[in-house]
Amino acid sequence: MRFSDRLLRRFNQTKPQPLIAYQTPGIQLISLLVTLIILVLTHSLLLIWLIGLLTLIRICRLPSQHLWPLFKRVGDISIIAILLILPNFWLGQVATTLLFIVRTEIMLLNIAFFLETITWPAFIVALRQLRLPSLLILTLEISLKYSHLLAQFLQESLWAIRLRSTGKSHQRQNLVGSLIGRLYLSSRNYIAALYDAMILRGYTGQVTRRTPLTVNRYDWRLISWDLGLFCLFCFIRR
Repeated sequence: MRFSDRLLRRFNQTKPQPLIAYQTPGIQLISLLVTLIILVLTHSLLLIWLIGLLTLIRICRLPSQHLWPLFKRVGDISIIAILLILPNFWLGQVATTLLFIVRTEIMLLNIAFFLETITWPAFIVALRQLRLPSLLILTLEISLKYSHLLAQFLQESLWAIRLRSTGKSHQRQNLVGSLIGRLYLSSRNYIAALYDAMILRGYTGQVTRRTPLTVNRYDWRLISWDLGLFCLFCFIRR
């Protein structure tokens, strides 16, 4: 119960004001994928060092209120990744393990930078611009929107259980089981009502909404970044 309460409080924390993104979301996603693919394919220490240096320069240009969430996200994921990689040191693969750690950290920095410079609605637009399956995008969009309602319902249920259990002794297993059952019933009822509403509004299972992938003058910075990385990959690779 306490863990769930702390988790919900973390979800309800106020976030910094989102950045005004002038780049096309699809171009941002393509740029991230190109950077990650080059980092995975290259074995050159010089190229990895250059990509890391350029990534840090891009991060330093962010507003100060976005730096702490970015590095905190990278630090939390890095702890788990390093714990999974540490057994390789006992196998005698020290150089390979260090290279893998550095490569992983640079990839995490690029992903964290992407998450700080794009919103979830813009990410959905990017998926549409890349012509991903419409049903997959619709499912992801509904899931993201409903997660907030589900978290709000869970928080209200926790407060109700806490108020009703004041001065009483209840088994924790029964409370957890009751809470999971309420979440399941609430989710099932909401999904059924949502599907009925979509049918009444003319949903036939086919999503015809298309978002074209356009290029504006702000996108050329990302395109030049990708072209520069590709040229470095071609000339510096072993």
